[in-house]
Formats: sequence, structure tokens, C-alpha cells
Amino acid sequence: MKAQFVTLVSIAVLLAATVAAVHGGTIVGEVKFTDAPPKLAVVKVTKDQDYCGETLPNDTYLVDPNGGLKNAVVFIEAAPLTTTGDPQKLNVIENNGCRYVPRIHAMQRGERLRIRNNDPKLHIPHSYLQEKTVFMLSLPFKNTILEATQKIREAGILKLVCDTHAWMLGFIHVFDHPFFAVTDDKGAFSLSNIPPGTYLLKAWHEDAGVRTQEITVAESGEVRVNFEFSNK
Repeated sequence: MKAQFVTLVSIAVLLAATVAAVHGGTIVGEVKFTDAPPKLAVVKVTKDQDYCGETLPNDTYLVDPNGGLKNAVVFIEAAPLTTTGDPQKLNVIENNGCRYVPRIHAMQRGERLRIRNNDPKLHIPHSYLQEKTVFMLSLPFKNTILEATQKIREAGILKLVCDTHAWMLGFIHVFDHPFFAVTDDKGAFSLSNIPPGTYLLKAWHEDAGVRTQEITVAESGEVRVNFEFSNK
């Protein structure tokens, strides 16, 4: 009897997920930077110049010739459901050339996160949620890989620095829902399987700030939304 009950519950969950996927809408669009990007100084390397170089490019603003803004995080505020992510899904952030790659990353709480060192130098990735340390890992050698999964218990924006290389900077957005995306090289994004409803859609950039739009998603089809950032 118990086995039959478990089977019925599993079928109900599967059917609910299937219905949600079939009747979910899609949000697509672009994030643009409408002005000339701010002229930021190159990053000065203060340690391990023999490997990292004297300077590194400043990746705060990555804008293509058409104004597409890379590394903006687009997400639904107050999502219609809160879930944990797939524990089999692996996210990887690399220390590569004395920079974090990717610089901006988004994941769902419950997914796996690994930090990998591709450099022959000691890196100590240190993440903060506001002022609180979430994880601090020592990666002394090239190809060292460590898990940060168990340390990530809350949703929020984690600031990622390196305790041995002061210029290294990244951000990890952790969500309690799957309705988010990071813009690509052309500033494009897509969010799928959104339950029908009216939502606040936000676009976040590490320096330019946040833009918000109210959108209505139908049971199927696409909603196109564009965001614009500027120097103002």
C-alpha cells in the first residue's frame, strides 16, 4: 500500500511538471548599454606579475558594437514557486589568468559548485553574502578543484574575491527558483517555462545598477522584453 502511494505521488509530481512545462511561456530579449561604456582604467597587477602580467583588462563593461551588454543577470522577482536545484547539475568557476571565469555566474540553490585553479599560483577564492563569509577555499596548485556546494545555503548575490590577488572580482547569483539568465556576448537572454502571470522582471549589472519592468506571461508563446542601461 505504501509503495502504491509513493508511486501515485511520483506520477502526480511528474504530471504537474509536465503540465507546467507545456503551458509555460518564454521571456526573451536583450540588454543594451545606450551610451559609450565608461572609460575605466586597466587593472593593475600587484602580485605574481611574472605570470599574471603587469596589467589586466577591466571586464566590468563588456559591450558589443551594437550595444549588447554581456554579464547582466535577468531574473523574475518574487517567482511563483520556490524550489531547490538539481543536485546533479555542476557549475564551475575557474581561476584563469588571474581572473574569475566566468566573472558573473548564476545558479540555483541546491546545484553543485566547484572552483578550479587553472593557474600555477596560489588562489584563495573568498565569497561573501553581504558581510558574511560563505566559503573560503585554498587552491595552491594548478588543476586543484574544490567543492563549495555545501557552503551555499541561502539565495542572494555572492561577491567573490581572492585573498591573495586583490584585483580579482566576480559575482555569483544564487536563486531559489529557475527563472533567471545571464546575458551572452550580444546582450541576449531567454527564460523558459514561466507559469502564466504578471511579474516584475529585473536586469542587474555589477556597476550600472538594476532596471525593472512589469510583464505579463501567457500560458504559451514568447514575451519580448528589452532593458537599457546608460551612464546616467
